[in-house]
Amino acid sequence: MRTLSRRMDSVIAFGIGAIVLAAAFVFGDPIYAGAWYYLIAWFALVGLVQIAKAPPLLTTGAAMALAGSFLFYWTWQASLPQPQGLLGLGHLFSLPGLGIAAVMAAVAVRRRRARPWMAFAAGLVACSIGFVVAQIVACRFLMYCGALSGQIG
Repeated sequence: MRTLSRRMDSVIAFGIGAIVLAAAFVFGDPIYAGAWYYLIAWFALVGLVQIAKAPPLLTTGAAMALAGSFLFYWTWQASLPQPQGLLGLGHLFSLPGLGIAAVMAAVAVRRRRARPWMAFAAGLVACSIGFVVAQIVACRFLMYCGALSGQIG
């Protein structure tokens, strides 16, 4: 069985990003962020994880978490009776949590010398949790996010 390299892991992660970007072009950009936002988010995530010397498949797990965050926001925008033009700011303010979690997962998985499937799971779960925690902070203290902001007052 051939082992997966970090380079191939990055290629897979960028492939996931290309699919998300293609979906935004084909179906429209529900969060009005523009292609530059998706590209910068992907390059930043893959760059951070590779700088942290993540083991193979962690980058793919982190990319899946980022794709899931975009899909969450697209679905949220579609569920609103009237489109929200600044909804993408909530996503932007939550990306630091995803990035920090990605680096922490990369360091932890590298130190434990985990298998690739474990690195994938760690990347996916850690980045998802990091995004959600940052989302809660952003929606409670930085901006109004509708139902995600909780009871104000």
